Amino acid sequence: MRNRIQSLLASGEPFIGSTLMLGSTRAAEIMSRAGFDFLMVDQQHGPFDKAGATDAIRALAPSPTVPFARVAENSPGRINDVLDAGALGVVVPMVNSAREAEAAVKAAFYPPRGQRSKGGAATAIHGDDYATWANDHVLLMVMIETSEAVEHADEILAVPGIDLCLVGTSDLSFEMGCGRTAEPIGAAIAATISAGRAHGVAVGTAIGSPEDIAKWRSLEPAFYLISHDHGLLTAGSRSLVTNLRQRLAETR
Repeated sequence: MRNRIQSLLASGEPFIGSTLMLGSTRAAEIMSRAGFDFLMVDQQHGPFDKAGATDAIRALAPSPTVPFARVAENSPGRINDVLDAGALGVVVPMVNSAREAEAAVKAAFYPPRGQRSKGGAATAIHGDDYATWANDHVLLMVMIETSEAVEHADEILAVPGIDLCLVGTSDLSFEMGCGRTAEPIGAAIAATISAGRAHGVAVGTAIGSPEDIAKWRSLEPAFYLISHDHGLLTAGSRSLVTNLRQRLAETR
């Protein structure tokens, strides 16, 4: 398959991804070799412009890591930009209704499935036959991250063309006023997974730490999204400084 995530979906094996939000091509290159199944170039919360996102997506191409991209908004132009850059998965945030999901499908796929404009940019890394297979191998992921979206999960995931769904536990827990592993979040994840199974959509969840997997594993999410380059650099730097200061104190 041209998109390795499709193989993982077919096998039923849970997979993992992380986020690129520093706006750095070098960070993309480094993290693409860490072993993640996919990395998400983030235009919603990161500083990536069109050129920077294109560079980061294409930096992932030589690696085994599948390039995904999260757009800043659910619009044809934004979605087309990251797909033309070569992303094999497009992530649309804050999808709260079937109508919004339908708009994402129209923007993400070529006719007759959608209304995506046919250009030649993606052929630079995917070959001249790109348009003949893109509809079959580009994955569309919608994010459910509000109480409204959870309430309408069945309608959203019933829209033809939605391949994946990510439960955004950060925004959802912020709205609900609880922790990311609180019971209301578990209920939202379970409800969304149930809706996904009814409509053949693989549902995953964003987690705050590897320990969260034990909390949600019984729900059998299809995948997990954890952290981002900014968070990993922050945590690694702080841990190193703490260790260095402890060692220095021991030598006094």
